[in-house]
Parts: sequence; structure tokens; C-alpha cells
Amino acid sequence: MTIFNTNEPTASIRMIGWMGYSPTDNGTPSRTLQNGEAYEVPQSEAEWLIGAGLAVRV
Repeated sequence: MTIFNTNEPTASIRMIGWMGYSPTDNGTPSRTLQNGEAYEVPQSEAEWLIGAGLAVRV
């Protein structure tokens, strides 16, 4: 699953934490990468999530 709108090459990750994106007017994230789920994300985002200890490559 991807929630990103980009032409950047993607990488497969599995979340070991969670990350919310695009807050709504009431402050809750409109998209969440959930713990234990696998996602296709842009490579730069994958590197950031892995470096922050929130994801691992699959």
C-alpha cells in the first residue's frame, strides 16, 4: 500500500512503530503507517523511517 504521490522509486518496509501524516483540522492524522504493516514508500521516506527506528526493510 502506498499513500504517497510521487514518481520517486519506492522501497518495501515493515513498520516497527507508527507514523502519522497530513493532520486534519482536529489534529488527528489523515494517514497512519501502522506498526506491523508493510508499505511501499518513496526511498527517501524509507531511509528516514529506518533511520528513525520506525521501520525495517522487507
